[in-house]
Amino acid sequence: MNTQRLAVLVTALGLSGCAMAGPPVKTVEPLVAPSTTPADTPACRLFDPADLTGHRFYNGYASASSCIWLSDDSGSLSVSLRDGSTPEKYLAKPDGLKTSPITVGGHSGLLAENSRGPGTCGVVLTHAGGVAAAEILTEAGGRSCEIAQAVMEVIEPKLS
Repeated sequence: MNTQRLAVLVTALGLSGCAMAGPPVKTVEPLVAPSTTPADTPACRLFDPADLTGHRFYNGYASASSCIWLSDDSGSLSVSLRDGSTPEKYLAKPDGLKTSPITVGGHSGLLAENSRGPGTCGVVLTHAGGVAAAEILTEAGGRSCEIAQAVMEVIEPKLS
């Protein structure tokens, strides 16, 4: 009887050790509590949903370098700032990513179809400190790139 208990205890201890030996956990940016006004972070100050009323964006949440707005008709919108980056470094490399050069105002960068997966789209522009990006994160009925460009046209004059 003690041998069975010992075997169960050894197995349990061995399995708990396996659970602790996993890969390192990636740090996630802290979220700012959702509010009815955009958080006071640099990325949030670039875009005001009132500037693009046709898509009914409303406030979602913010991290240290990104703001997410929600929309019932256009999908989620992410506006991000990344210091010391390039459009190529900023963009993930999902299957189907298709990039093309783009210029908005006085800033150049990349238009990225399928930037976060099928149906998504982003515009990533370079500026003095790094890159600014506007991405529609969900399928928007084939209008993701059109909406991302419209958002970036609002943001571009504010880039240094």
